[in-house]
Amino acid sequence: MTGQTSFVNRSARYAQRLCIPLLLLVTLDAVSWGQSQTNIRRRTTAAPRLKTIQLPASSTSGTISIEQALLGQQRLPAPSDQRLESSALGQLAWAAQGVRVPRAASTATTPTPLPAMRVYFVLPDGVYSYDPVDHSLQQVSMEDERRTMAAALVNRPGVPIGGVQIVLAGSLRDFGVQYGTHARTAMLVQAGQAAQSIQLQAMGLGLTYLSIDNVNLNGVRRVIRLAKGLDPLYVIFVGYPGNQTSVATAEPSTMTQPINTRVLIVVPPQAFQDQELYETKRALELAGVPVQVASTRLTSLTGMLGGTANADLLLNQAKISDYGAVVFIGGPGVVEYFTSATALSLARQAADQKKVVAAIGTAPTILANAGILKGARVTGYLPEQARIVQGGATYTGNPVEKDGLIVTATSSPAVPLFVQTILEALSQAR
Repeated sequence: MTGQTSFVNRSARYAQRLCIPLLLLVTLDAVSWGQSQTNIRRRTTAAPRLKTIQLPASSTSGTISIEQALLGQQRLPAPSDQRLESSALGQLAWAAQGVRVPRAASTATTPTPLPAMRVYFVLPDGVYSYDPVDHSLQQVSMEDERRTMAAALVNRPGVPIGGVQIVLAGSLRDFGVQYGTHARTAMLVQAGQAAQSIQLQAMGLGLTYLSIDNVNLNGVRRVIRLAKGLDPLYVIFVGYPGNQTSVATAEPSTMTQPINTRVLIVVPPQAFQDQELYETKRALELAGVPVQVASTRLTSLTGMLGGTANADLLLNQAKISDYGAVVFIGGPGVVEYFTSATALSLARQAADQKKVVAAIGTAPTILANAGILKGARVTGYLPEQARIVQGGATYTGNPVEKDGLIVTATSSPAVPLFVQTILEALSQAR
């Protein structure tokens, strides 16, 4: 019995010694767990909530006719950066995609899938994805990326950013489900239709825009964080007409420093790009700059879209010393000037005399063939890229590019910025 008591006492003392370390371990474990839970709570409570903007119902009638909207596109000022009202955003979203997608029915049991084309709105309070089924904007980021987007697309200071930037993006894989081998064609056609609808709707709302059809894929994808497989196809900056940034509609009295020099516009005798000529000429004249048109014949110049024009003088009569700038207009007919000794000589003389030399659309190839683009940053109509690079230039694809006194642009939508840049170059050349 005494032996059993001694054994029990020894066992109790051993258990007591063992329990103390165990209690310490449990206590430390509990403290550590509590601290980790506190850290988890601290990390998770800071996550911001992305919001949804329910757009107002779209209107199906307006006060501006299609004809007025089309004519209005020929004299566009630059857009201001003031945020657009929700009603305007709703109309633009509806025009871009909402008009083609039925609204979600209140009794629907399964959600309607989003169409293959995606529409993004870059606003002052973040980037949003448009849901045409619910007619709402779903926020995907909270940063104002408009200036970053403008810098990615137009590599020059002072470019307008607009109150909203609308991005059209598409996925070949998604389009392939419906269109098979014709997916890319269908995707580009739909993007073109949506772009035209946005432009007309903007005009109908009394807004203005700057469209960019030569998109920097990586730049746009990075700014709005596109999902894998989505390619940006078209970007348009829309806003209220700006008073200070406009040159396309500015009266001469609004120019801070009137430019007292003439500009020579060189036009092919046939198949010139109508909008490039008319809009450039009009914008320069409204800015108070005298303009003369030169070609290889004086009358019955015909545009590729059916327009007509008359020249003020023959190309071989033009004296570069009489002008501050020479502007070459593009179009299919400009190939006549690619090897024209007279046209190439005009470009060389202008460069030698430190005049502003500008070209738009297909016309930058004239400057390349004249040998005045070596080492310059240049843009132009995309199919002319190889010829421009062959002339020693760096092709950027930006809507407008300025390198010293050389100004180039891609196409007619870039005319407001093209003319603004020409005026800037003329001010520097004086």
